Amino acid sequence: MNINKIIKVFKKVNLLKTLYFNFHYFPFKIAVRLPVFIFWRSELYKMKGTILINAPISTGMLKFGCHGLGTQDLLYSRTMWEVYGTLILEGKANIGRGSKISIGEDATLILGKNFSITGNSTIISQKKITFGSDCLLSWDILIMDTDFHHIMDKDYNKINNPEAIKIGKHVWIGCRNTILKGVSIADNTVISANSIITRSFFEENCVIGGHGKNVNVIKKDIIWSI
Repeated sequence: MNINKIIKVFKKVNLLKTLYFNFHYFPFKIAVRLPVFIFWRSELYKMKGTILINAPISTGMLKFGCHGLGTQDLLYSRTMWEVYGTLILEGKANIGRGSKISIGEDATLILGKNFSITGNSTIISQKKITFGSDCLLSWDILIMDTDFHHIMDKDYNKINNPEAIKIGKHVWIGCRNTILKGVSIADNTVISANSIITRSFFEENCVIGGHGKNVNVIKKDIIWSI
């Protein structure tokens, strides 16, 4: 990275929060390399739990609140970090402006290498959410593995426990999508805009979309690229 590019990046980074974040989560020899950049308008609401890096350490490999769509409302949106559990980082990752990352106590979020959120999206893990490598998320997306509130049967047994979500490799999730608990998505899948995914799809190289039980495979044998 040349000096002009470094200067340009650091104009967008909140240096004090970046230093605080890295030295809070990492041992000194890792923290000094600043593997995480915290950008302006990012709120570090809860900084508990652990960050594990399963990749070669590089400066700015996780960019939090780094970019947006350029729309006026998103320019002033705040990016939120609320972590009690474990984040596992398997490579470079970008979390776009206005996004919210929430990881509950004893919960895990795994971000595969080259993970990217465009902006204004929410990931809530109360059990486990896994993304494979090369996943691209658009904007206004909600992914959560919990219902939060309890539902009981007539004997007062809880019937809506959190269930893990697994997103495969090279998955493109279109704008305004909702993915709920217990869902698995195969590699090389495209999820069309404005879908609500409540069941798993194991066939690769497909476009899927729809709402709830009406989610179907729209097209097969596709290849997508950025």
